[in-house]
Amino acid sequence: MYPRFQFDAESGLIEPVIADLVELARDLSWAHEELMIWLCSPSGYFGGDRPVDHLHEPEGLLEKARNERTVQW
Repeated sequence: MYPRFQFDAESGLIEPVIADLVELARDLSWAHEELMIWLCSPSGYFGGDRPVDHLHEPEGLLEKARNERTVQW
């Protein structure tokens, strides 16, 4: 079973940004489970929205995902 959000509702194809997120996770040694939790949890990077609600903003989503994993506070 795969999370529904990974698929475009009209075409049924995988959202293009998903492959980029998986590659980013691999590059940053970010477990897929951790990425999934981040995608589905409210985030300050998105004003309290869930990152998954911004799949159609791939550049911003990828930048914020990288920041989530690499920015040291």
